[in-house]
Amino acid sequence: MGKILVPIDFSENSIIAARYAREIALENQDELVFLHVYTKHVNQYANFVVHGEHIVDPTVKDAERKLSEVVNEVNEKSPTLTVSQLFNEGVLSEVIAKETTNNNYKVVVMGTKGASGLESVLIGSNTYDVIKDAQIPILAIPAYATAYKKDTIALLTNFKPGELEVLKQAIPVFGNKFHLLLIHINKAESDLKVLDKKFDQWIENIITETGIDDVSYTIKSRSYFANSAERIANGIQTMIRDENIDIILITKSRKTFFQNLFSENIIKEMAMEIIIPNFFGKTNFKG
Repeated sequence: MGKILVPIDFSENSIIAARYAREIALENQDELVFLHVYTKHVNQYANFVVHGEHIVDPTVKDAERKLSEVVNEVNEKSPTLTVSQLFNEGVLSEVIAKETTNNNYKVVVMGTKGASGLESVLIGSNTYDVIKDAQIPILAIPAYATAYKKDTIALLTNFKPGELEVLKQAIPVFGNKFHLLLIHINKAESDLKVLDKKFDQWIENIITETGIDDVSYTIKSRSYFANSAERIANGIQTMIRDENIDIILITKSRKTFFQNLFSENIIKEMAMEIIIPNFFGKTNFKG
């Protein structure tokens, strides 16, 4: 059991993420906390007074009503779950940072597009910065993810301790009864026999540390990808389709896997072209 934070702006994408989060919560009897963040507009309502009372922007009242409807719907469909709501003013990324610092959440589950706040967080130029700065894992859900599926979960790996840490962060969310596919991009064009031996040791370590015992791996040559950020991201997405991956785990370290491999533009391009849920874990290990 744990707590899952679900930012919601009532767009279809955020509703899909909310449903996805509910499926995860049902597996573990997690508490769901739905968060709506609004920005107070400086307009005619700011200083408007009738009969001694300030008039509240009607969009705020409408959002409060919609949030209550979402919570009520989850309560009706899943009465065994504990569900609560938060309604805050501010900048979404800052509110999330404060809330996850002050309370113990195991993951933030977010839609990748939205009508307002979520769009600015997970789409566009701020994508990489927000994911990078998060102090707990973020599970980014695309609009295509209409059902929770975790038969095959992939981990981008470069045999770093931080990747094992991210796997351990993923287990409270997904459990450990899934097929783990390790994906290594052979940047240095190392001998495949040498890499096979590294994988044997790495998989043994993973099994010992996590209890995940259904593990395989694939090695991709750097030449599998083109040089531009867009084409590299497309190559990664093609690989996801070819391997029938349901969820991909991405390690955020002080210098990320993708920064080591290519450049931070790949992270931005990946976030804008998410086709399956992306789990961005956090590690303090370098490299």
